[in-house]
Amino acid sequence: FKPSYFPFTEPSVEMYVKMENFGWVEGGGAGIFREEVTRPLGVNVPVLAWGLGLGRLAMLKLGISDIRYLYSTDLKWLREV
Repeated sequence: FKPSYFPFTEPSVEMYVKMENFGWVEGGGAGIFREEVTRPLGVNVPVLAWGLGLGRLAMLKLGISDIRYLYSTDLKWLREV
């Protein structure tokens, strides 16, 4: 775990997992939602947020070196994967 920055949470933390042949890979992130995010929704208590780095795991499984390919609209590339 290491301190991090996410625009909607404070404090924030990232989790890293050591993968053989890849080194340290981001496995997820967490934090407490900032008050300006929850107040407009009528929530007046601290709210925890967390998420898994599924995109990173997909990159490892598919052999992708650039995460932008996961969000690509290049149909030719997508059909080849």
